Amino acid sequence: MDFFRIICHRIPNRCIRFNGKIIPLCARCLGFYSSLVLGFIFSYLFRIANLFEKREILVFIIIFVIPLTIDGITQLFKLRESNNYLRLATGIMAGFVCGIGIHYLLL
Repeated sequence: MDFFRIICHRIPNRCIRFNGKIIPLCARCLGFYSSLVLGFIFSYLFRIANLFEKREILVFIIIFVIPLTIDGITQLFKLRESNNYLRLATGIMAGFVCGIGIHYLLL
């Protein structure tokens, strides 16, 4: 379990509960890391990275990381409090396109 402390802050109220147990990653990290793997697999199976140029993939990554960045920064500066559903959604969006980007870099 110490591994999870390296990759996530694990604040209890930001973690998702499943069957009464806290998942060892916060909602945003859970969404990001799981969809990162899925994005990579999706890109590999359907050759998504081959369909786009380097600039296009970079633009996709920037566009899909913006919501995560806005959510995180507004929370950091206490402008508002996010919820786990929004954290999970922004993590999924960013992770999926980053998985495609990683696949592209490994080609």
